[in-house]
Amino acid sequence: MSRLCAIFCGGDPVSRKTFETCPSAEYNIAADSGYILAEKLGVTPDLIIGDFDSAPKPASGNIITFPVEKDDTDLMLALRKGLELGYDRYLIFGATGGRLDHTLAAVQSLSFLTAHNASGEIVSDTERITLLTPGEHSFPNMEGFSLSLFAYSEKVSGLCIEGAKYTCRDAQLDNTFPLGASNQVTSAEAKVCFTSGLLLAVRARL
Repeated sequence: MSRLCAIFCGGDPVSRKTFETCPSAEYNIAADSGYILAEKLGVTPDLIIGDFDSAPKPASGNIITFPVEKDDTDLMLALRKGLELGYDRYLIFGATGGRLDHTLAAVQSLSFLTAHNASGEIVSDTERITLLTPGEHSFPNMEGFSLSLFAYSEKVSGLCIEGAKYTCRDAQLDNTFPLGASNQVTSAEAKVCFTSGLLLAVRARL
């Protein structure tokens, strides 16, 4: 059975309105200064993990401290722990904004989850980012948001899109040209399916 874990990071904060649109998680992990965001949203983290180079170490709680010089980002530490605990679905808050390198690292973490038979969604007030594996997927109509699809692998083949302004059947995307940018969901939901590759889906506020 699928198990949901929420991870709170130290990027741009997420509003309570956005947070409340998401399902409740079984387990909550704060990555480093992400405990500040969690507290603002009324969440007491089950675990706080990181090197605490961007915020003071909390005075209490279930805390795991790592050295500043390490290979993993604080988000990756949190994901590794979540996988160790048996969670296979992740909502990641506060992982975008500010430094572009941190945002790109967060997107790459979605690929890490895919490689470990798990999935994740990066949630902010202006974006929702997911990495899709071959199969059928649906995207509800979110008023004021676009839907962009990018080849994360070298190629994405057999792509079909229905319920959107721009539809296609048995199309191919490659990672050298952003053909799938800025589509719009025009029905109750858009349906996306493909047969091979990894597809990055970005819903962005217009």
